[in-house]
Amino acid sequence: MAINLKEFNLTKYPNLYKSIKPHNKYGYKYLLWAKIDGKTHKKIIGYSKKDTLTDRSANLLADKIKSEIEAGYTSSSKITLDKLFELYFETLDTSKQWTHKKKYIYNLYIQKKLGKKRIDKIREMDIQSILNKMTKDNLSPRTRKSVMEVLNPLFKFAITNKYLKDNPTIGITVKVPSQKKIVTNATELFKKIYTGINAYYHDNPFYRALFLFGFTGRRKSEILNLKWENIDFKHNYYWIEDTKTDDQQKYQLPPYLIEPLIAIKDDKKGLVFKSPITGKKIVNIDRQMRQLKKFLELDTLSMHYMRNVLVSALAEQGIEAITLSGILGHKDPNTINKYLSINHHKSSQIGLNKVETIIEGEIVE
Repeated sequence: MAINLKEFNLTKYPNLYKSIKPHNKYGYKYLLWAKIDGKTHKKIIGYSKKDTLTDRSANLLADKIKSEIEAGYTSSSKITLDKLFELYFETLDTSKQWTHKKKYIYNLYIQKKLGKKRIDKIREMDIQSILNKMTKDNLSPRTRKSVMEVLNPLFKFAITNKYLKDNPTIGITVKVPSQKKIVTNATELFKKIYTGINAYYHDNPFYRALFLFGFTGRRKSEILNLKWENIDFKHNYYWIEDTKTDDQQKYQLPPYLIEPLIAIKDDKKGLVFKSPITGKKIVNIDRQMRQLKKFLELDTLSMHYMRNVLVSALAEQGIEAITLSGILGHKDPNTINKYLSINHHKSSQIGLNKVETIIEGEIVE
């Protein structure tokens, strides 16, 4: 409903108006009517009975609102969470896999519950309600944390752009239990898996290269997104563009990968591990992994587990934690060494030398 200034009288305070007639239930209505930076701003502040306001307290609220407008805060009265996410998504790099995963998580777990709600009306308890429902539905802590990894930067975006002053996610934490798999006799296990990959995929350089890449320390998503253009066979290194830490990283290319990569029957353009059938990115290698697990008689095997085996084997060979962190693509090795700069390329060279020692050496019981 449009505000009619004729229904108000100016109080002794500039820009603060009070209704001529009181509401039967709520009392007198207070109105801010001010021109700020050449633009007229109109806002009902509250009521004398309903909000326990006097001319003086209403004026204090009016001054606060004016200060926020002058500071650049945008009215969030018409901004829903859906609209905020739309604005936020436009600022993200759509070439990144995590960008599209954020949209998927938002649509699946957040939109139905909070999408139509005004952002200034969203409270911590509203977000906690979503997490509680996910717990009731037996969704994992990692999945629940992914919701927070979408909402927290979303509300930070709102604060940065002055749609909000407070972040309703700030008091919420989701603890994810450690899922680290303990690797014993890692050096022996490394050789068993390495030999098994070469044996099982002896006549299939495509999957031989794909699974051997697991012993470079790369994540599955990084391997499946690798492009031919990012491999330098002349100088034996490769670049990872779309990393979990959101930066480009350079690594040494192991000799045991060069032969199967070159042997792949491909035009050597675009994705290295694209589907032989569709030519698009492979999204599922579960069947091939099951076959390899059965051949090796190793139920714990996965691409992530191969990262654990690799660093555990290298640790047995005396490689330092800072180098292991560099091999795995971490930005920070750990809390103690968080100020150390990690050279991923140098780390991969050091690790590769030890990998060759493991591959060529004998296992001593």
